Amino acid sequence: MPNLHVQAVPPVDLNRNTEWFTYPGVWISYILILFFSWLIVISFLRCSSGAAWTIIHLSHFLVTYHWFHWKKGTPFADDQGIYNGLTWWEQIDSGKQLTRNRKFLTVVPVVLYLVASHATDYQHPMLFFNTLAVFVLVVAKFPNMHKVRIFGINGDH
Repeated sequence: MPNLHVQAVPPVDLNRNTEWFTYPGVWISYILILFFSWLIVISFLRCSSGAAWTIIHLSHFLVTYHWFHWKKGTPFADDQGIYNGLTWWEQIDSGKQLTRNRKFLTVVPVVLYLVASHATDYQHPMLFFNTLAVFVLVVAKFPNMHKVRIFGINGDH
């Protein structure tokens, strides 16, 4: 007898806070936002290309560190508070490590670092700030840092 039931595949990520990152085109949009941000910075501030890339890299660091690695929980009440103790990075891909999304989000700051450092000819102090920013972001993304709060900073009380 044939199977008359429809087999539905459950979504990979049921968390509304992170499911948007699984949509097609998000990676391209992310890269385009960074590129157009660079164009805006270089146009309005009339600075060198290297200075503009450094501004974009450091801005990317500040925004992503705050929203991905510092802020906890979700803005949605329907999750019953199960994500209240987790950052966005810990929630993405249901906490699975080394997924394509996590690798992409790890490569982006490294590429921004390389572009910004090369565009500034590896000059001090730009190189120092770029290196510090990429170091903090990449270390925060290590699988060993999952749910780790260094010195209890940003930990649950």
